Amino acid sequence: MRYNSFVCALAALSVTACNTEHGPDDPGNSKWISRVVEYRPAPGQFINTFQGNVTAAEGIVGGRNGCLSLGGFGGYVIFEFDHEVRNIDGTDFVIFGNAFDGNSEPGIVEVSPDGNIWYRLQGSEDGAAGTLQDYTIAYTKPAQTETAEDVPWSDNRGGRGTVRTVTYHTQPYWPLFLPGNPQELSFSGVRLPDNSSWSESGNKYVQTAFAWGYADNWSADYNEMVGNDPDTRASNKFDLDNAVDRDGNPVVLTAIRQIKVYTALNQWVGNGVGETSTEVCGALSLSADL
Repeated sequence: MRYNSFVCALAALSVTACNTEHGPDDPGNSKWISRVVEYRPAPGQFINTFQGNVTAAEGIVGGRNGCLSLGGFGGYVIFEFDHEVRNIDGTDFVIFGNAFDGNSEPGIVEVSPDGNIWYRLQGSEDGAAGTLQDYTIAYTKPAQTETAEDVPWSDNRGGRGTVRTVTYHTQPYWPLFLPGNPQELSFSGVRLPDNSSWSESGNKYVQTAFAWGYADNWSADYNEMVGNDPDTRASNKFDLDNAVDRDGNPVVLTAIRQIKVYTALNQWVGNGVGETSTEVCGALSLSADL
């Protein structure tokens, strides 16, 4: 199916990019993101910068034009293409991040056929030690948001802490652009095991990649090309056959309309790195020409 044109406007909690009907001489659908439906980041060191604001969200539309930070655990972006992503053989879509060897900030991917019911795409850490199902975190707005300040959080497992400030980012970490001026932000999902450790040989923290199934993750297929499309390099590959419901039961999806990515770790990696925060730098559908 093809969607109607979208009006270029900012709606509550959403970012919309221009998308027009295909003309008679138009070759077809675009393989790139056509619209960011919602951007709701958690607090983080890149929020309220060129990587974490409304303009940055618009930047992942239409190609690979920048990177969008999702902040700490739970922060998310929802986007769609100008066509349904179909379940074809093998990879159905790819998501671009800024992962490299030793720097993986995995995000979990969910998909929806209608924008209402969501299914998670399984990854290698399903059932692994340290993976927490039904994890919920609540962030509290700091007393002042003129400059950087630690952001307190608590979770449903009795944990408490802060999204700590780092030397290099002095702007407020609380997402000031969200409508309604929320005093608390709450997110729920699957929390993946911490992947950070100190490397004595490299004298730095290393964020180890998981095997497969996550965005912004230096997986084995990250630099591989799908088919003959060179644009699919430097991406994580996703297959709708890996979709499961909230109870972990496999579901059969023939096509989906929207894709959601959220930061899946609640982890501090030292002053030089800060919190783990997934970045999304665009996405590509393999169904555009079908």
